[in-house]
Amino acid sequence: MISICIPTYNRREYLKQTLASIFAQTYKDFEVVIVDDGSTDGTEQMLKEADYPVRYHWQKNSGDASARNKLIELAQGEYITFLDSDDLLMPDAIERMIVAINSVREDVIVYGPYMAIDENGNICKRKRKKLYSGYITPQLFENILVHSCGSMFPRKILQHARGFDANLPVSSDYELWLRLSLKYRFIALSAPTFKRRRHSGNLSERSFTNRKIELNVLENFYYNNGGKEAIPQHRAMKRLGREGYRAGRCALREGLIETACQMLRQSFRRHPNHKSLLWLLVAISKSRLSLSKK
Repeated sequence: MISICIPTYNRREYLKQTLASIFAQTYKDFEVVIVDDGSTDGTEQMLKEADYPVRYHWQKNSGDASARNKLIELAQGEYITFLDSDDLLMPDAIERMIVAINSVREDVIVYGPYMAIDENGNICKRKRKKLYSGYITPQLFENILVHSCGSMFPRKILQHARGFDANLPVSSDYELWLRLSLKYRFIALSAPTFKRRRHSGNLSERSFTNRKIELNVLENFYYNNGGKEAIPQHRAMKRLGREGYRAGRCALREGLIETACQMLRQSFRRHPNHKSLLWLLVAISKSRLSLSKK
């Protein structure tokens, strides 16, 4: 019925805990598929020695999106739920998600909030975002509400959407959820479906490069992939301005002063506000100081 799909890369020790959380599920009608994206830490040997009942596929390192696309190809279940190899499923997550999917007669996507934990499994305090059900394109554009983990998708809709954009090193899941939100309803669960581990090896590191990619994803969706028809302009410009501001702050922190000026200037034009103006003035000041030293 369900394929629990795990992309992994050099996370052997975390993967043990991830698998333990899967095999402790209250719902049992599932298969576990692992795509190892080129691990060199003995992941395959660990799986053999532990004799986990999983289907395992190794591939040359090609990135997270490529690994997820391979998982879609290999999955045999009617439904797919992804789980990163450092995260943990809540014990009844699969049961709650499949009950929600079976409660309607159409193809829907089910998702839930997460509980943040540190690298040792300790719970971290965080402000929980409000989740929405229905056609959630405007809300999803404004905030990343849906994650690849703790969500469930009919396999056929992932196949019809042609999976994840393998050209994106980050945000490929967000890009796909935005596209899917134009066609399918989402059902939000109230209780957490997974524990999301935060550690130094997370792919979604807050760098200028990653922030700029997320901004590009938002711009492309809004201007080229149907976002304009679903999202009011003032809400779209506020979101694009906010993400441009974040990218500009990262650029400034990384010493990319001229890029920071460009990003913050664009951010302020899209959504004028005191915070963006303040940091634009800081960036301009640093730029002038840099030029005076040459």
